[in-house]
Amino acid sequence: MLHSTTRSHFIDDLVPLILESSDHWWPRDLLRLAQVSSAWLNPVRRRLFAQPSLHSFNACSQLKRTLSDNSEIISLVRGVELRPVGDNRPISAEGRASLKFILAIEGLQNIILGGLLSVKAEKLLHAVGDAESVLDLHIDGSLLAHSISARPSLEWDESLAFQFSSLRTLRLTNVELDISYPSIPYQLQLSELHLDNVTIMSGYITYLLHETSYLHRLNVRTKRASEFDEEIRLVLGCCAIDTLEYEVEMDGHSHHPVFSDNSPHLSSLRCLHLTGVHVDLDFLDSICQKCPNLEDLTISGRMVAILPCEWISFISTRHLARLRSLGLPWGTKSPRFARWCSSSGNAVLKAAAVYNISVSHDRLKLTTVIAEPHPRT
Repeated sequence: MLHSTTRSHFIDDLVPLILESSDHWWPRDLLRLAQVSSAWLNPVRRRLFAQPSLHSFNACSQLKRTLSDNSEIISLVRGVELRPVGDNRPISAEGRASLKFILAIEGLQNIILGGLLSVKAEKLLHAVGDAESVLDLHIDGSLLAHSISARPSLEWDESLAFQFSSLRTLRLTNVELDISYPSIPYQLQLSELHLDNVTIMSGYITYLLHETSYLHRLNVRTKRASEFDEEIRLVLGCCAIDTLEYEVEMDGHSHHPVFSDNSPHLSSLRCLHLTGVHVDLDFLDSICQKCPNLEDLTISGRMVAILPCEWISFISTRHLARLRSLGLPWGTKSPRFARWCSSSGNAVLKAAAVYNISVSHDRLKLTTVIAEPHPRT
């Protein structure tokens, strides 16, 4: 006897949920899904064309042709990631036309320029058609960081500030930065400024910010503290900042540290993360004096010269009365960096617990690494 089988009905409303369940869809997989049924086509298109990532001039030309032949797709593009690399030959006429077409798309909110486009990036930025819609701008010179012939660079002036008047996040990575002093006053709408291994060739970061009075987050990563300490001090002196994240990769010593007796009073600062910066008791005392409203403090790396007992005293004196989260290096540089023993680490944890100061989970796990081994029986 033959038994008829009924195919289960697929619920079309599940398609967006399936696509949103992962951020790691491969473009080829999305193309296959788009061919399953009409229910998949539009959701896949929205995801596939939301922010195309292009790593060659040929890919830029292909995207231009696709959008030109399917004008209904253009409205789906909300950002572009352009990182073409090549053999240092001049960009072809076709390549320039493709870039001009892509950057002229209306409603772009996110733009990433990398590879060869990070060289004299200001030239392409002036070609952005609807710059007022751009909220997030990233100039990434990482692919050419070790190049001799092509140096990633950006010249910032007031024309860019007025052009990208709605910009909320500016990220600069591995670029040489020239900043002109503005001839016309302006105030950016920036919320976040990220500077990752940026070399300031001329000018100051305060020229870029100019009359910007508030910044939610300033994130700086540099090779040596001496290269950026003064820049950060100047920014803190003219702009209220909620979060400061500062990482030094090689040399954390500086003759003019960010926090000292001469530092401005930073009542707006709520979150401070320092990594690789030389921190001693005087530095920590300056933080307490200048940042009375800190709620989240993390000091990590191997340049911290503060003993466990001194951390306990810092916690107990309650100079930072609003502190709720504390990240520690779990070691002391004296003169070399040495991990704390388990008893010292636990004593610090107990002191923090008394005042309801939390230590993040990854810091707690570290105590098992520094714990003294049990004697063998």
